[in-house]
Amino acid sequence: MGNIPRQKNLAQTAPGQEGQQWGDHSDLVILGSGSTAFAAAVRATELGKSVVMTEDRTLGGTCLNRGCVPSKNLIGAAQLVYDSSHPRYPGLQSAPMTFNMPELIEQKDELIRTYRQQHYASLLARDGMPGPRVVYGHATLVDPHTIEVRASDGSLHHLRGEQILIATGSSPFLPDITGLAETPYLTSDLLSSRERCL
Repeated sequence: MGNIPRQKNLAQTAPGQEGQQWGDHSDLVILGSGSTAFAAAVRATELGKSVVMTEDRTLGGTCLNRGCVPSKNLIGAAQLVYDSSHPRYPGLQSAPMTFNMPELIEQKDELIRTYRQQHYASLLARDGMPGPRVVYGHATLVDPHTIEVRASDGSLHHLRGEQILIATGSSPFLPDITGLAETPYLTSDLLSSRERCL
């Protein structure tokens, strides 16, 4: 495949990376920006390699934003509420605990924002410091060394890499349960401070 012409100002960049010139070619292009992607990106950067990650949603991937971290946070809060009404030892009286669901969701979201900044965004290249870069948009594998990224405004950006790593994470699985479609339910993708809490 021939050289792909350089396309300017087509890809969205992470905060602090505005104005950087995005080259078409890197040693490693990673689809995704979750924990696996970052582990590979940081190690490759330590070895002196140029690295670009793509992200279709939010920096940090499934585990940080919609999976492990938020679920453990809310499960921990739910355990406290349950234990207050179900003491484990004879002689202890139950003391049901009240809770504010929107506040619980907001504290979960704040935890994620803080963790994302400290453990992910802070590792990105900026201000002349080495590190992986991020191109935001939906990535498609064109050939063994070329990725096409469609940004939210519909523009296209092409990335070429000596190596390609697919680390795109997962999405919620909805089991085939009779009546589920007619029942209000939550998945980790829906549980955010913008969600109307019933």
